[in-house]
Amino acid sequence: MITTSPTRAASGEIDLQVESRVRQYLGDDGYAQALAPLDQPCGLPNSAFWSEDWLALEQERIFRRNWIFAAADGELDGPGAMKPLEVAGTPLFLVKGRDGKVRAFHNVCRHRGTQLVTAPCRQATITCPYHAWSYDLQGQLRRRPHFNGPDQHEAVAPGEAPELYLYAIRCESWNGCHFVDLSGTAAPLADWLAPLMARTRAYDLTPIRWIGKKSYRIKSNWKLVLENYMEGYHVFAAHPRLIAHAPMNVRWSGEWIGHVFYNDYVAPQVTVGRGDALPHFPGLTPEDTRRGLWFACLPNFAVEVYADQFVVLAPFPYGPDETLEELHFFVIGDEAAQGSRYAVARQELMDMWHDLNLEDVSLLERLQQGRRSPAFDGARLSPAWDGPVRELSQQVLQSILRP
Repeated sequence: MITTSPTRAASGEIDLQVESRVRQYLGDDGYAQALAPLDQPCGLPNSAFWSEDWLALEQERIFRRNWIFAAADGELDGPGAMKPLEVAGTPLFLVKGRDGKVRAFHNVCRHRGTQLVTAPCRQATITCPYHAWSYDLQGQLRRRPHFNGPDQHEAVAPGEAPELYLYAIRCESWNGCHFVDLSGTAAPLADWLAPLMARTRAYDLTPIRWIGKKSYRIKSNWKLVLENYMEGYHVFAAHPRLIAHAPMNVRWSGEWIGHVFYNDYVAPQVTVGRGDALPHFPGLTPEDTRRGLWFACLPNFAVEVYADQFVVLAPFPYGPDETLEELHFFVIGDEAAQGSRYAVARQELMDMWHDLNLEDVSLLERLQQGRRSPAFDGARLSPAWDGPVRELSQQVLQSILRP
């Protein structure tokens, strides 16, 4: 937990200059509200959900300094496959090389800064549309037409002119998921994922296979998207199909393990879209066959695991009141992913998630609009359900304030 004690500040555990900015944006009352106990109005104040300045601070201190889920390997289906994206307001793209390795680069040509990739595509080279400078799939400049005059086409040999290579970004992969680290200094990916991996030891994740994704532009702050994903209190009121699968009496609030939120339940039985028709992870106990477990690894890698699926939810803030949310669907094994006998079950899985997500979208947008009201001076939280939601505010502050 964060405190404002002089001892903690003097110890160097928080960046005092950044704390000054935080107080400037939130105000002293807002700062105190963010740290208030559960039995008082608490959580980040309204300005943290509407302020462009506050979002810029989150982008700088959270999204630029941590691992960010960027893509599923299935989106990059062979050499030359590219995916553009924006992380912390920075245009990037991922590309799969001929060696099968996925690399990430800043999405700008070294000549005049033109954006190189504007939509998912598959190309033999990375070619700027402005003056046709071309780069190989490892980001090395290979050709500059007419650069030294008319019809003087400069070819660049491999290994030459490294000062003109595309700017690379640290990129690592885990079980078909690709992550980027803009800072280049985040902890090793395995350490960052360790709390998730510790809680999924019963699941052999190596055979998961991507079958598709759905994307949503939600008029809501990214933190509200994560809050809603984490908490199970709203399920009885908002999700009739989900509450039929797992009633409130099998649910609990969940807990934080470092920077990772964890929750689970054991449903009375498997149901359509949750374990009834697709192959399961091998070797599960009867209880784990009915278990649903989910994680939120700050800032944007949320995962839900059932016996027959591995689903990633990734929020990308595009503004204080706008979030791009991607849902990525994985199933277990090649036949489950490609076999005709499972075509209906795959579609049922994705339809189930789509319907569930749409039930949340309107609520998230109402939550965002509610944050405009000066009458909302902090959340009145349930001690039975909302402790982890309160801690999300503190996790955000802690990540911003750490040196």
